[in-house]
Amino acid sequence: MKTESDKLKVKDFFEGARSAVPIFIGYFTASVAFGILALSSGLTPFEAVFFSMSNLTGAAQFMAINLISSGAFISEIVVSVMLMNLRYFIMSASLARKLGLKNKFDKAVISIAVTDEIFSVASLKQGEVSNFFMYGLQFVSWTGWAAGTLSGVTLGIFLPRSLQDAMSGALFALFIALLIPEIHKGYRAAVLSLSAGILNSVLYYVWHISAGWSIVISMLAVTAVAAAVFRDNKDSDKEAVVEAV
Repeated sequence: MKTESDKLKVKDFFEGARSAVPIFIGYFTASVAFGILALSSGLTPFEAVFFSMSNLTGAAQFMAINLISSGAFISEIVVSVMLMNLRYFIMSASLARKLGLKNKFDKAVISIAVTDEIFSVASLKQGEVSNFFMYGLQFVSWTGWAAGTLSGVTLGIFLPRSLQDAMSGALFALFIALLIPEIHKGYRAAVLSLSAGILNSVLYYVWHISAGWSIVISMLAVTAVAAAVFRDNKDSDKEAVVEAV
């Protein structure tokens, strides 16, 4: 017989799952494109699906397969993805205070799948956010990303090579979609984004620095300058630098 505590845990889990339905839809559609792009970048179907099952990093995964297709070294890919995902440390620290978790197991499991969308839903939820609410929220979101990738690689197997290559445009469309809302918030994001893009282009095309390290240098250089010049700058401006390169 279920106790009142058990019923509350189940209720919280399904509440989190219901809250994740819009995220599931968005993740599924985006990861279909990721699955197709991963195949065209040289990953096997298993590698592409495992990549999404073991990572839930969205734009960073797109960037990673772009670097893979350009022949970047593993060190460049690791550092680039790590820098792009630094915002998750801030999100996790903020979310940890709201959740008030004391169990190390809960902390470890929940920390795996803190994304922009999951952070927003959990942060805006009124009242207490339980660990079981997070489990439901994150499980459904993760399922959408993994299932979409599986659908993408399955579809990619049957698509001709020319159509697979054409899907590379989805990568640029994704970054533009992430960048435009930030630019609308103020001129600083536009200036930082343009500066990062120019610096990255000069490093790659003029100085012939590899794609991975040119991204890393652009991230660090423009972010450092922005932190020194715009001391009252919002986090969104710094994120725009990452998205621009």
